[in-house]
Amino acid sequence: MSSTPPATGPAPTPPVPARNGTIAWALGFLAYFPIPFVGLVIAGITQLIVGLRQRKHGGLAAVNGVRAANWGLTQLCWPVLMALTMLIAVLTGAPSPTGDGMMFHPVMNVLVFTVLGLFFIVCLLQAVYAIVGTVVASKGRRVGLPVIPFLRAPRG
Repeated sequence: MSSTPPATGPAPTPPVPARNGTIAWALGFLAYFPIPFVGLVIAGITQLIVGLRQRKHGGLAAVNGVRAANWGLTQLCWPVLMALTMLIAVLTGAPSPTGDGMMFHPVMNVLVFTVLGLFFIVCLLQAVYAIVGTVVASKGRRVGLPVIPFLRAPRG
């Protein structure tokens, strides 16, 4: 019978998985925080910050992280646009004849409802982007979802 001598060196460390920017896309699910509008703002800010932090890892993590950061900025545009639209509508509106609210100018009515409708589309896109971005990045591929390119990924 032969016996093997006990191992004397340090145990081998498992390989570190390559970073691919999945976390920046997965944080998009924060948009479904149960307070309306707040969740989308939280998700946008978080995706922006975490996505930009992926730059330090380089490679695929940087590309997917910057893409998620761009999506975070894109979705943050809508609450700002809604607030500005509502501010203009209120400033150009007039008190209701019955005294129970505001009457907006007809053009502002159309604009307010258009921006509100587009906001709900962004909310639906957030679900799609969070799922698709997380799955594609976790498979080690570049996320190619269309976003407004506010930021560029580092070269090299």
